Amino acid sequence: MALKYLHINEKHHKKQLLISHQQVVTFKNFLAELLRDEVLIINTNLGLEIYYESSYDCTQLIKDTFAIVACKKCKTEDRYRFFSFQNEREIQRFMNASMQKLAGMPLFKSYTKSMLSQLNQQFESNKKLIGRLLQIWHEVSRDTHFKKTTSTKIQSFKKDFQVIYINNVENDILKELFLEMLEPKHLN
Repeated sequence: MALKYLHINEKHHKKQLLISHQQVVTFKNFLAELLRDEVLIINTNLGLEIYYESSYDCTQLIKDTFAIVACKKCKTEDRYRFFSFQNEREIQRFMNASMQKLAGMPLFKSYTKSMLSQLNQQFESNKKLIGRLLQIWHEVSRDTHFKKTTSTKIQSFKKDFQVIYINNVENDILKELFLEMLEPKHLN
């Protein structure tokens, strides 16, 4: 099954969450039940990021469900922008462009802190999706040509993302090996 990603943001950015944390839980549980698989939702001031695996494009289904949760009295198309990506290559291209733009902004640190916290909280229910995202972030950080200061931020984010994955490894010996492998003395 292909990894899919739907990014939702407001047309007129308001530096606030699109939906509350409780609405995210309801939305995620409903979608997971509907798709019968893992659904990862990251809710930040920059928008809502929805990741899932499916052989089918579920964009319209997710948009309709989002409309019920978020916008009872408005047309979602008038208020929100939807960006749908149907495979890992498209997702990687979007993340690459987004990260280049975002890394130069002051809100990068708060965005990544919020994102990493949410990934950590959702790890148990989304191991497979988070593992696939880690692979994409590895490619983005490896292939992208950033300014030196921006590159440091990206590498720090990548390391923090890896630590979340590694900290949830149940085998203590394997976890210790992973952490040792990431130490600066082992990096080229």
